[in-house]
Amino acid sequence: MIAVVKYPYIPSMPPVKKFLQSIQTMGIPEKVNQGTLPQMGFKSSNDRYIPTILKFIGFIDSSGVPTEDYKEFRKKEVSKSVMANALKRAYADLFKLYPDANNKDFQPLRDFFSGTTKAGEKVLGLTVQTFKSLCEFADFGAVPITVKPQPQTPSQTQSTPQPLVQLPITREGGVNVNVNIRFELPITKDPDVYDKIFESLKRHLLTPSSKTD
Repeated sequence: MIAVVKYPYIPSMPPVKKFLQSIQTMGIPEKVNQGTLPQMGFKSSNDRYIPTILKFIGFIDSSGVPTEDYKEFRKKEVSKSVMANALKRAYADLFKLYPDANNKDFQPLRDFFSGTTKAGEKVLGLTVQTFKSLCEFADFGAVPITVKPQPQTPSQTQSTPQPLVQLPITREGGVNVNVNIRFELPITKDPDVYDKIFESLKRHLLTPSSKTD
């Protein structure tokens, strides 16, 4: 009978280790559950714990369907990073208390898990062993920081820098007044449009007036 605990355990670790290793060599099953495990060669009584472990670390969903983490774990070049991220999520409270929980000895881990269950020493030992065994498949020093790119809006992709034009306006008497005018250019691929705009600016704004007040 399986004790009710917050953190899962498995009585014998070789089956779960073998399954994790096989993820990288076999195809992606539609589901991982008690019905499909024998088809993948896992037929012993201890193998029935495998779906519980996979669900806990987020490798399968509540229906047994493999998640993106399961699929990414198949890639050997990132598998240890994927597992490290998965364990930090699954054992979030443990890593909050001990940021280096993966390097802790048995006793502090046992003490932590004892506060989450009323199970006996045997179960506590197996819970620690399960955690430590999963850590063998992780590299906590290589956990990547994933930054999702923000989608660009049309205004971001087609924006035109706004020119700053400083116009000297001189009145008789030697007083200079500087006026800053900011304007937006229309988005176009026709260079003639820009030529006409600047020609008009030169004619109406940049050419000193010959009139006097």
